[in-house]
Amino acid sequence: MPRTKITKTVTERDDRDDIEQYRTTVPKQVVELLDLEGASLDWEAKSRNRIELTITRNEDDEQ
Repeated sequence: MPRTKITKTVTERDDRDDIEQYRTTVPKQVVELLDLEGASLDWEAKSRNRIELTITRNEDDEQ
């Protein structure tokens, strides 16, 4: 399975504090295997080196 990196993006705003966000990509093989297209992911930190993702799908999409 390919490794992905975390990328930091900063949006500068005049009217309030800058917004910092981090993003990563999901390898195509994982999306296809877990049928992730259109799904939502709930992230939970389990430890410093481990996260848990819960997949949430719209019930209408599963029919």
